Amino acid sequence: MSHPQSDSPVSPISVGDSSDSQASPVSADSPSSPAVVGPLGPVGRVTAASYSGASASAVAFPDPARRPFPDPRPAGSAVSASSALHAVLEDSEEGTLMETLGMEVVTRDAHRTEVRMPVDGARQVVGILHGGATAALIETAASVAARAGAPDDAVPVGAELTVSHLRSVSQGWVKATATPLHRGRRTVVYQVTVTDDDERTIAVGTLRSLFT
Repeated sequence: MSHPQSDSPVSPISVGDSSDSQASPVSADSPSSPAVVGPLGPVGRVTAASYSGASASAVAFPDPARRPFPDPRPAGSAVSASSALHAVLEDSEEGTLMETLGMEVVTRDAHRTEVRMPVDGARQVVGILHGGATAALIETAASVAARAGAPDDAVPVGAELTVSHLRSVSQGWVKATATPLHRGRRTVVYQVTVTDDDERTIAVGTLRSLFT
């Protein structure tokens, strides 16, 4: 059955003064609502709420000051291997475990390195030197020695640490002496002996490091 066509003409859309007509809000369900594309892709379609006091660009790219999370900031410029090595060889102790435990480098050489540490501040609950502090001292002495003899643009990193505790100590200072057992192109192994103020051996250990 055919339907009779309406004789009333279609009224054109007025583009005059906005006060004469009120625009209908754009619905999110409307297929004609355009998609808003943000810096990472589409972020949805424009809704009436989107246009309430804000433009489409403001919806897609909000004011950074109003974002719930700050924009990520770069961590810093890239550092070359040689400049990083230079910084490492300076052996700055600020903010390191060496500073925390009060370690001091007495002798720095690839053939013999000595590092000492006070027992105060490194004790365990029963009042004797903590074994973990002794292990840290051993690795530190061996690492300082390995850096002293490292090839150009190479940084030694510890790969294997062994420690044997032989005697307890409760006061004074302990000193770690590192001497090389093996020095190769890619690896180096140092033997470390830890003694107390009376030159008694309280621990021995080894550290194998890789040049990176």
